[in-house]
Amino acid sequence: MNVAVIELNDQELRVAQDGNIVVRSPAGAIVRGAEIKVGDSACREAYLHPRNYHNRFWYQLDQSGLPRSSREVRHHADLAFRHLKHSHQAAGSPASMVFAIPGGYTKTQLSLLLGIVEACKIDVRAFVDSAVAAAVCVAPGTFHHIEIQRHRAVITTLLIDDNVTRTNVETVDGAGFDNLMTRFVTLVSDQFLTQSRFDPLHQADTEQLLYNEMPKWLTLLQSRRELKVHIEFRGSRFDARISKSDLISVADQVYRDIHSRIASHDRCLIGSRLATMPGFVEFRENQFVLTEAAVFDGCTQLAERLSEKKQGVGLLVKLEASKSPTVAVAANVTKMVLHNSDRPDSTPTHILSGTSAYEINTTPLFLSKKGEALHTPSDCVVAHLIRNGTVTRLVAENDARLRLNGRPVQSDTPLRLGDEITVEGSPCIYLPITIAAANA
Repeated sequence: MNVAVIELNDQELRVAQDGNIVVRSPAGAIVRGAEIKVGDSACREAYLHPRNYHNRFWYQLDQSGLPRSSREVRHHADLAFRHLKHSHQAAGSPASMVFAIPGGYTKTQLSLLLGIVEACKIDVRAFVDSAVAAAVCVAPGTFHHIEIQRHRAVITTLLIDDNVTRTNVETVDGAGFDNLMTRFVTLVSDQFLTQSRFDPLHQADTEQLLYNEMPKWLTLLQSRRELKVHIEFRGSRFDARISKSDLISVADQVYRDIHSRIASHDRCLIGSRLATMPGFVEFRENQFVLTEAAVFDGCTQLAERLSEKKQGVGLLVKLEASKSPTVAVAANVTKMVLHNSDRPDSTPTHILSGTSAYEINTTPLFLSKKGEALHTPSDCVVAHLIRNGTVTRLVAENDARLRLNGRPVQSDTPLRLGDEITVEGSPCIYLPITIAAANA
């Protein structure tokens, strides 16, 4: 049975077929009389038509009247219908779909959603909690799955054994994408004003440009500590430098609002949207970043087990866990030992250079051509290491000529025990190692 998967999130709807994401549609709409735009085209004009722009229709899914309704759209449910239909058609109108839905929706909203789905003439095979689906690949334990939406964050507590079971849902209103973007855009605007004497928020066109460009700048800052950006306006170019540390600073309160719901020792699974926000995965330990494919992989496994005979559609909050998990938590460690790469767990936890070992975690660890590991980038950096669940990755920096086991390194490659990292023109050797318990 060929079933597509749609992940419902009021920041962006994503549709996947055969494991590949084929549609990304941000949740926004512009209503100007009979003219209605939804998705990316609407969001890219949001600040040009602020009175006609709507982005709360998935968050507040109901049939209350819009402040500026029209004959075509009267309430949030009408806008949700338009957006879902648009995304469904953009994906080629697949007949059957599994819906991954974040926690926080009421039974009334889920019933309304089912009506909207049926009005779009979609054969809905299942509604499943998106955090549960994304955690199918996680090893046994108790975790908090954290993901942001446009207007809030959702923290879903999961118990994973033979099954992945949702045990609790907590929403953090205000700790969403819109709040963070407003903070980031305000900071960047201040930098333009200070450095170029230009206020991009003074004009709707340049304000819109800031919001359009910000996601790209955030992506670039994931691997940089500073970025030079520019805006062209009325024949002039204005430049500004923005730093990752400043963005983290303005986001700090939002991050704290989220983490205040979680104990310091709790283990967390970070959704792919939240992971792109600067500094969040560096905020604390015991965090594992899930790929954006995780929720679709979990839904695909569910679809393969669905009966051809359609059952009543209710929200699934429990799924069978994978027997071969790819995301796990390493045990606490106290003594360093070298392991052979043929051990079952061949994931490095430290990098050895000379007589010094440096821990690898979710914060980038920068390797220098002098044989030192640094926590901040510099001109002498040749690569960085980062740990994501059970995978440690080696990422080349500054066009350095790296070799892994004597062979040239690609820009981004997994690292395993037994590997040897060398740098052309430098005598230093880096060895990935792991740590065992004191009585190992």
